[in-house]
Amino acid sequence: MADDDQKPENEAEEGAEGAEGEEGEEGEDGGGGRKKMVILLAAGLVVVLVIAGAATYFLLFAGGDEPAEEAAAAQVEAEASAKAQFFDVPELIVNLDSGNGASRFLKIKLSLEVGSEPDRLELETLLPRVQDDFQTYLRSLRVEDLQGSAGIYRLKEALLLRVNQAVEPVVVKNVLVREVLIQ
Repeated sequence: MADDDQKPENEAEEGAEGAEGEEGEEGEDGGGGRKKMVILLAAGLVVVLVIAGAATYFLLFAGGDEPAEEAAAAQVEAEASAKAQFFDVPELIVNLDSGNGASRFLKIKLSLEVGSEPDRLELETLLPRVQDDFQTYLRSLRVEDLQGSAGIYRLKEALLLRVNQAVEPVVVKNVLVREVLIQ
């Protein structure tokens, strides 16, 4: 019986230790859970602050260069316009290709834009070559080729290509149409 008496005491002690062990573990887990939650919240806060800082940087500093670049580009363009020289090509009157034998005429007034006064003077000496190239091209056009704004745009591009080939090394920047009349 002495052994029997010891067993219940040991069982009671084991039960008490088991209860304390479970409570001790719960206490540590509860405290550990709180620590983990605080760490996760702190990490989340750091992530949010980093994202907010990056967004602020890109909105304030990265976008800040665009107006400066646009202003610089506008200044360069204004300087180029101030230096640009224009040369008026004498009025051209050509017979268009009507396809049916009817006479259709094109009367056109053009200006050529070059970058400098020496280029304009060189263009003036090469004017007969420019007029010949323009006359040859314009005579091959039909009335349908010149209809609408798209037709005029294609005409300008074709004339720009031809004039730059004719006056090389001078560079003509643009062909400006001052007047177009089709009869």
